[in-house]
Amino acid sequence: MSGRGAPRRKAPFSLATACAAMGALVLAIVIWRADVVRLMPQTAGFYKLVGLDVNLRGLRFRDVKVTTETVEGKPVLVIEGVIVGESKKPVDLPRLRFSVRDAQGAEIYAWNTVLEQTRLKPGDHAFFKSRLASPPSEGRSIDVRFFNKRDIAGGSV
Repeated sequence: MSGRGAPRRKAPFSLATACAAMGALVLAIVIWRADVVRLMPQTAGFYKLVGLDVNLRGLRFRDVKVTTETVEGKPVLVIEGVIVGESKKPVDLPRLRFSVRDAQGAEIYAWNTVLEQTRLKPGDHAFFKSRLASPPSEGRSIDVRFFNKRDIAGGSV
């Protein structure tokens, strides 16, 4: 027997090929991230962690302002802003859900509203404004978001 081992087999992929494949995979995961999150919703947290936005609705809130007015001696909370269509096709506008949260972040009051405009074309804007008479005094923050299926399950219709 000679001191030589078994003949060396050639690797099926070169290092360059493996790097190119990994690069293409990473690029695809970034470019098609909305599709990835639609298929695997648990990946949304990963994208947020690495600083990438995933917008499945194709709608974005802009210029949201919360002010207080006094009407007949009572405080009235006024929430207004703009929704912008960021999709490549027209999008139906869902109801809006407003919630008041306390200092610990717990929801203490919530309400929904239907927008006058029901559809938004790419690049178009829809304005919204909602009022809450006598808001809870323990309220510290306001959330504005789109109504979703979890709200129906939670009895917030």
